[in-house]
Amino acid sequence: MKTLLRRVLVGWLASAVVLCALAAEPATKPAAPAPLSADAFTEHVKYLASDALAGRRVGSTGIEQAAEYIARQFEAAELKPAGEDGGWFQRFEATWGKKLVDDHALLTVEGGSETWQVRKDWIPLPFSAPQDVDGPLAFAGYGIEAPQHGYDDYADFDAKEKVLLVFRYEPMSDDPGAEFGGQTPSRYSLFGHKAKTAAQHGARALLIVNRTQRADGGDALYPFDVEQTLQTFELPLVQVSRPLADALLQKGGLPNLTALEDKLNRERKTLSADLKLTVHLKTGIEPNVVTTRNVLGRLAGHGDTPETVVVGGHYDHIGCSARYSPAGQMTLVVHNGADDNASGTAGVIELARALTAENGLRRNVLFITFSGEEAGMVGSNYFIAHPTVELGQVRAMVNIDMIGRLHQGHLMVVGTHTGAEFPDLVRRAAETLGLQYGAPPTVSADSDHAAFYGHKVPVLFPTTWVHAQYHQPSDDWELLDAQGAARVLTMCERIVRDLACMTDGPTYQAPPPPPESAEAQPKPGVATPEHEGGAPEAPAEAAPLVRLEIFADAGPAGQPGVVVQAVIAGGAAQRAGLQEGDRIVRIADAKVEDLRDYLAEMRKRKPGDVVDVTVMREGKEVSLKATLVAAPRRPATNE
Repeated sequence: MKTLLRRVLVGWLASAVVLCALAAEPATKPAAPAPLSADAFTEHVKYLASDALAGRRVGSTGIEQAAEYIARQFEAAELKPAGEDGGWFQRFEATWGKKLVDDHALLTVEGGSETWQVRKDWIPLPFSAPQDVDGPLAFAGYGIEAPQHGYDDYADFDAKEKVLLVFRYEPMSDDPGAEFGGQTPSRYSLFGHKAKTAAQHGARALLIVNRTQRADGGDALYPFDVEQTLQTFELPLVQVSRPLADALLQKGGLPNLTALEDKLNRERKTLSADLKLTVHLKTGIEPNVVTTRNVLGRLAGHGDTPETVVVGGHYDHIGCSARYSPAGQMTLVVHNGADDNASGTAGVIELARALTAENGLRRNVLFITFSGEEAGMVGSNYFIAHPTVELGQVRAMVNIDMIGRLHQGHLMVVGTHTGAEFPDLVRRAAETLGLQYGAPPTVSADSDHAAFYGHKVPVLFPTTWVHAQYHQPSDDWELLDAQGAARVLTMCERIVRDLACMTDGPTYQAPPPPPESAEAQPKPGVATPEHEGGAPEAPAEAAPLVRLEIFADAGPAGQPGVVVQAVIAGGAAQRAGLQEGDRIVRIADAKVEDLRDYLAEMRKRKPGDVVDVTVMREGKEVSLKATLVAAPRRPATNE
């Protein structure tokens, strides 16, 4: 399921080996398997969610292994290839984070003759903003503003429009247990915190250099890894080597790094000063466009009809993320995505095997495992734009996404109102299995069914929904309720069988007006590497008192902002002129990088406030004024 925010391997080199490793697979087709068995479901999930597939990120070796595995399972289920050119696959491009193009990266000083080499002398950080920068250079200590700790590099210093050279981490204290400068780095040492502070002071970019008094004495540059590029901070961030930084300081007439660091640690007084040099920076950062694949298999019906029922679910996940020890040692951690969505992928495979054994299905059934869902439902939207069957003959779509937590008691079937026949059809299938479920009155836009419903195809989306391990490294196969998943899949098999045997329908129904309280709330997200010193859980924050009355989602990977998925009819956003597809990038004067920023800005306001909302629409900025309305208060619960 797509992340709305965009959160172990034991080392960098070890992780690279694992990324390319092959996992041991379960047998392609166990002898005399029981349809929809919990054991078969578990074996698929164990392979797809293994460390060797490294989180199935689009563009990775792991997701390619997963695609080949699914194709072999479809073949074993006796489906026919339904992709491009008579094969199992449908290729398309997706964007995941950013990449560093060395030939486009350049760092120079006006009037200087030095040639500094990217990845050797300097490197942009993976969460750097991608824009190029020209500006006067200044030294700004550690780039920290912490007057409550008696330290402020911005005191009596104008950073506006400047490129700042700063130390990594924070000034050291004699007390290893100190809250600021102790053995465990504080929040002021975080890359993200330094970037936000610099941006608030009007700086244009940060050049960051390792302290000379590091415990290991090393001067390694931070690796630019695609796994860490989903988050983008407020301005360009570049790490430079100590020799490069010393050369800049010497040219600017300041002491060397060792002398500056020693004085800052001892005196804790600002040494920030202009260097009278002009820096020219081209980050070389570009969108990371990769090729990935949907996997498609077809079960022919016996009714001599082109009518088709689609059964789908995404098989991609979010790859790996970085974690740091207090000493700054980085490791990669795999997000295995057992529930999201190895569970749904295993379900699609097992439904294919079970339905192949059915006799008398009138309609064709097209099984699709989509890639690129986590990048913004790219695979399902690509299929809609380039269908391998006649789209007008697709009668219904059943989306299997996150079905592994039935024991939590939150089974929902989204979309029952999208087809006139759906409520009775779902009720009959669930009752025979003793399954209780909720039926939300609206269709969420956070999984692959949305693309089909947008083209007037009735959709059903059964899911056991999100949980504490959603998009966390702890989403592992051992936590799944395999017996419960088998029950959900048995319900789905009966629904798909009934849909495939219909002679007419289901009858498409347009979405009803959403309730006034329907503005989206974020789900648990991915902890991205915005700091250096552990990965604490984000503290719970109060819900905003106001609403803009939209359904909101995270922006496409690598792009800042919040995307308007739907506008509530007659609501504040519609009155202000917001449209579906708008990407909110600023509220008042504050940048909106993601849903967290959006909610933070909304928390600052009260009902009746009029705010400027800046959106990107068809590549252009559009400024609108919105009058915020009160958010309904939910009753307190003990959950």
